[in-house]
Amino acid sequence: MVLKIGIISLGSKSSRMIIDEAKHFFDEVEEIDIRKIEVKIDSKTEVLYDGEPLKNYDCLYMRGSYKYSSLLYAVSEHFKGKCYLPLSANAHVIGHDKFKTHLKLSQVSSIKMPNTYFTAKITEAKTFLKTLNYPIILKFPSGTHGKGVIFAESYSSASSMVDALDVFNQPVLIQDYIPVKSDIRVIVAGDKIIGSMKRTAERGEIRANSHQGGDAEPFLVTPEIKLMSIAAAKKIKADICAVDLIESDYGPLILEVNTSPGLQKITETTKKNIAGEIAHFLFEETMKYKDIKNKTLSKEMNDEIGIEDIGIRDYATEIKMNAGRIILPEFASQQAEFWPGEEISIKTSKGKIVITKN
Repeated sequence: MVLKIGIISLGSKSSRMIIDEAKHFFDEVEEIDIRKIEVKIDSKTEVLYDGEPLKNYDCLYMRGSYKYSSLLYAVSEHFKGKCYLPLSANAHVIGHDKFKTHLKLSQVSSIKMPNTYFTAKITEAKTFLKTLNYPIILKFPSGTHGKGVIFAESYSSASSMVDALDVFNQPVLIQDYIPVKSDIRVIVAGDKIIGSMKRTAERGEIRANSHQGGDAEPFLVTPEIKLMSIAAAKKIKADICAVDLIESDYGPLILEVNTSPGLQKITETTKKNIAGEIAHFLFEETMKYKDIKNKTLSKEMNDEIGIEDIGIRDYATEIKMNAGRIILPEFASQQAEFWPGEEISIKTSKGKIVITKN
């Protein structure tokens, strides 16, 4: 069996690191320049690379800036169900938009974030600015590496900045300012944290992002940060991503999720082969995907000839309830691999409940 992976990117150093490591696990590794991809839609959708249909792969890992989020969404939709995709189509759209990220993560009770306000109307924004305690933070919904983050220490400065952004037809997020000198970046791969560091801002700089010149040191994640980070990744349906957080008086708060994180600084800081961990994870998940696909085909064949599927495990236990709600046993949650914030479907009838991941 020949295992093939395609890695779509802008050719950054971090992407090259993953490509090099993937060669240890996959038989064929192809680097795909995102700038040469086109999507053609007529009676059907075609994804073209250099004018030719993009080949089929066992795994297609896509990285790129917010400028390419719509393109990555289209490519993901086209290849959904045809190969293993570490990032869902929606992950590309949500992960590259801070407002959409906050909106999505606010649906998960275990995730905390800074208070955030968003409006498309400048008059409404100015009215809201009058109600705030200063200083505050203004952000562009799109942007990475700490760009588009503005510190406003008073209403007058915030109002002037909003006016300037309105001239350029730029929407803006308004957030509480949390006075901390550092932030935390963790890299999530599935159900694991494969790297984490604390970044400290330079003197006079509010952004701790290493692209803005901040220092970094290894960081041991707490159980709460681990749970929040993995829950955030699962909520936007990203098997691989970075989560940025701060530690506040209210506990850890998530700032944003990055679906195309840089790896150089965290590799240098942690002394861990983060790219190698990602490549190994891609290999393992691709093998699982192929195994599931083969089992699905086998089940369809079994159904045709009347053979019963015996893959489901049965347990006998007592019902435990709290405030009128059934509490599932821990082993059931672990066996099903449910995580906070994941979307599920529930079907009920008398004496029966069926819970399925969406």
